[in-house]
Amino acid sequence: MSVLARLFVFAFFSINISASIAQNNVECDVEGCDEKKPTIIWMRPPELGVEGPGITITSGPVYDLMLHLSSYLESYSHQFEAYPVKRAWSLIQHEKSSQKVYCFYGASYQEERTKWGYYSEPTSINLPLLVVSRKALPPLIDDEENVGLSQSVKGLFESVSLQAVLNQNLKTVLYKDVSNAYARTVEQWATKSNVLRVHSLGRDLGMHTIALLKTGRIDFGYVGPREIAALSKEELDTFHVYQVSELSEELRGTKRLLCSKTALGQEVTTSLNQALARIFANPEKSEILKNANFSADGYSHRLRPLFDERWDTFLSKK
Repeated sequence: MSVLARLFVFAFFSINISASIAQNNVECDVEGCDEKKPTIIWMRPPELGVEGPGITITSGPVYDLMLHLSSYLESYSHQFEAYPVKRAWSLIQHEKSSQKVYCFYGASYQEERTKWGYYSEPTSINLPLLVVSRKALPPLIDDEENVGLSQSVKGLFESVSLQAVLNQNLKTVLYKDVSNAYARTVEQWATKSNVLRVHSLGRDLGMHTIALLKTGRIDFGYVGPREIAALSKEELDTFHVYQVSELSEELRGTKRLLCSKTALGQEVTTSLNQALARIFANPEKSEILKNANFSADGYSHRLRPLFDERWDTFLSKK
């Protein structure tokens, strides 16, 4: 082969290789990258703040919060879907893949769940837990029972003791497959006469608790600030809102991501933990995440000083 022919062949292959590399780069930069990345499916139960067609979540303050956190996990593509809690636990336990992992956002830490899932570090903090009733509940009258409650907590809502109201056979509701701080505390004094146990199914649990209150099936129940804020003034005027003395003062980290116990699940939770460390170390990023959490929880503005105080305390312990 002549020198000229060899140069022509070399140039031809060089052009094609360069074109191929360029094409791959364009695909990756534009639309092909996500298809090659492992996928995280962020799950939430059907609730206020979770909106979209079918099981897909596409809008709402809870979606905005998950989307914000996902922006720090650039090595993955992300989907956001709503499932009843029992279905979410099943997907985490049984759907195993090297390219897709199911993760429940907002899970509370429980030791038994570590047998089938990996937890991230907390992404937010708690405020006083609230219960709602149609009739007035017996308040904490003895000031000694309020020892340790900060003035900022005492000034928000009147306090009631779960132990006291349950011991009087006032009835609350617990949802099967849902275990959180409220459920674990109630279980200490639960009897057949003071606890109604129902399936969570595919509904907003706070709004269902309000429906049970309206029909008189329960005397009081745990309702989140987001559901309380959704009530009209006329509806709200028919309810009493209290903070639970056993669950008001202790500062807890909340809203963990719970992923399948696979290599990918471990990788995702580790990546999120690394991102959280960077966020909490950066005042500007920490402020953005704090605001996103406050909005997603639907807290009223009068709770903002306490939320800021607890957020700062939480960060100071890291």
